[in-house]
Amino acid sequence: MLILAKILVTFLTVVLLAVVAERLGPKHAGLLAGFPLGTAIALYFFGWQLGPEFAAQSAVYTLSGLGSAVCLAAGYWLVIRRLPQLRYLPLAIVSGLGCFMLSATLLQFLPSHRGLALAVVVATILLFRTLFKQIPEQKVALEQDDRIRSGWFHNRWGKLLFRAVMASLTILMITGLADWLGPTRAGLLAAFPVSFFPLMLILHLSQGAGVLSTSIRHYPDGIGALVVYALGVSYLYPLAGLHWGTLLGLLASVLYLLVYQQVTSRRRA
Repeated sequence: MLILAKILVTFLTVVLLAVVAERLGPKHAGLLAGFPLGTAIALYFFGWQLGPEFAAQSAVYTLSGLGSAVCLAAGYWLVIRRLPQLRYLPLAIVSGLGCFMLSATLLQFLPSHRGLALAVVVATILLFRTLFKQIPEQKVALEQDDRIRSGWFHNRWGKLLFRAVMASLTILMITGLADWLGPTRAGLLAAFPVSFFPLMLILHLSQGAGVLSTSIRHYPDGIGALVVYALGVSYLYPLAGLHWGTLLGLLASVLYLLVYQQVTSRRRA
């Protein structure tokens, strides 16, 4: 029953968020892109399986581990900026996952301290936000791009199914290993970009390396809501319990996204 619950919760959450974002338009789609999907589900099931204290302790390492998620995007981009052709996609995947695992391996030696974890992830976001500014904006795929121009990667429901299945399998793996890994390494794995990683693959295959690079350029800006969520549940789970802690953490993330959207809109105006 627990495995079925994980699959259903992850699958339905991915589908519902995608449908809502599509119905509400690009403004709200941008907001929902930063929603703490995989992290929230992973930490929730940590608490369900092993108790809120385990999940709260894991959330501290998830907080610093969000920097590893940005490293994954950076490792992928380092390959596609030089080798954008699809035949190098496996190399880009290996590079991205390798950067995630290497940085997560180093972060496991950090003390379990919220302030230190917050400082690490904020520094990582600022560093890569500056580095990614060199990536040119490209919103439309160019004709000469090496990409798949037909098939289910261009079908709305095909892309949605791919993201939902990959997210569900990733959540099953992370939560299934939590007890064996312990709160430190399980928390770091909970920071894996469950929703963004399959989206990267879809964009690379269907739109080309240029469009994907543009998404990577803006990825550090969307990590803020995940930072708010991980920091929030590290305090809330022991105080408010699993269910209320999750709800309050999600509300805090939504509030951050709304404020961030207002600030960026005013800057553009």
